[in-house]
Amino acid sequence: MRRPLAVAVLVFVLAMTACAQAQGDDATEWLDTPEQKVAGLATIWAQVKYGFPSFGAVPDLDWDAAFEEFIPRVIATDGMDEYYWTLMEFAGLLRDGHTSALPPWQYLRPDYSNPPLEVEIVGGAFVVVRAAETPELVEAGITVGTEILEIEGMDARTYMDDAVNLYYPRGSAVGDDAVNTVYVLRGPTGTQVALKVRDAAGEERDVLLTRDWMVPGEGPFFPRILLSLMANQPMEAEELPGGILHITLHNFDHTEMGDEFLRIVDILDDSITGILFDMRFCMGGDGRISEKMISALIDEPVSSPHWKYPVYSAAKENWGHDREWQSSHHIIEPREGKRFLGPVVVLTSAVTSSTAEDFPISLREAGRATLVGDRTSGSAGNPVSVPLPGGGSFRMATFRAYLPDGSEYVGTGVQPDILVRPTIDDIRSGTDPVLEAGLEALR
Repeated sequence: MRRPLAVAVLVFVLAMTACAQAQGDDATEWLDTPEQKVAGLATIWAQVKYGFPSFGAVPDLDWDAAFEEFIPRVIATDGMDEYYWTLMEFAGLLRDGHTSALPPWQYLRPDYSNPPLEVEIVGGAFVVVRAAETPELVEAGITVGTEILEIEGMDARTYMDDAVNLYYPRGSAVGDDAVNTVYVLRGPTGTQVALKVRDAAGEERDVLLTRDWMVPGEGPFFPRILLSLMANQPMEAEELPGGILHITLHNFDHTEMGDEFLRIVDILDDSITGILFDMRFCMGGDGRISEKMISALIDEPVSSPHWKYPVYSAAKENWGHDREWQSSHHIIEPREGKRFLGPVVVLTSAVTSSTAEDFPISLREAGRATLVGDRTSGSAGNPVSVPLPGGGSFRMATFRAYLPDGSEYVGTGVQPDILVRPTIDDIRSGTDPVLEAGLEALR
């Protein structure tokens, strides 16, 4: 029998009291009582109940029933790890890329690691796209282009869905597959992960790889997604033959980045005939930086994406009114000063998300850019963050995002003008068809 929601709300009230007491307690103390354990779960439930904007994306989810179902599960958890995995699964029911429970260790546990290689899902296959030349990987025959068929005795696809995507939703299926490969081989540092692999000749074999991304003499081996997130130099520019300026945008997290781009524009001369922005590993950041850069690439005002957010009113809900919505967007004005008005191409992938989606959306709306590559992640939301017991936090999307023409792209992504997806043969040969198509579009 389902517990009446009134009882769940009572548990919530008790839990919030425990939550307030728990914030400063030692991690071993705040798990002592059921009320303390329910504190984090109840915090997530309440925030989502009254502020989550995208229940329409999960029409089969009964949020109140899910809360009641997870109460005994969270009470039964044993220790910090199990507690937070349970909260992550609960938040993951919303399938939103800007909504998640974050443990005290945030996105990457410091005591976890993975073999020094990088995996991507290419045409449905789990493929090694980068690998260090360590003795273990060389002996195991793991090279660029090796396919991973099984992980820990499970089909790689099943393992990805059941052991990774369940806890780390990215808002869309393409986003899940593009980003969450970062986690697919991770586990306690020094342990081994069992794989079945297939090489380019079609030979299949079982291998054991040590989860340790430290490469002797080189340091940690990071996947390119993490390298972009951690980049201290968020923007790198180089001039390519034919007068093309190739700018790689790693993230929008550094406030000086916008001004640095304006300085680049100020010194451009007639030898630069086009700009190619590579955003394939950019996962967003501060939208003000993006808009400052856009202002130097347009000659007419252009709209940002549009945002809709719910406004909760207890009185109107009690009267049976539908929830009200408000909307907002920005108008980006051309900068005063020098602007680059030549051809622009933006390379995108399913990793490209959040502010990194806003950038090409507005440029294309202004008729100033051609998008080349894969569909973007489809993840936006301006998340609000609240603390959870034991040092973690819960972040939740606060709006739904729309293209200027009114079509929603959260959960579906932004379709490029020229769709290009690398194949396994491209990976093995070391070619980059997306970059080649982008350069061809500029020419």
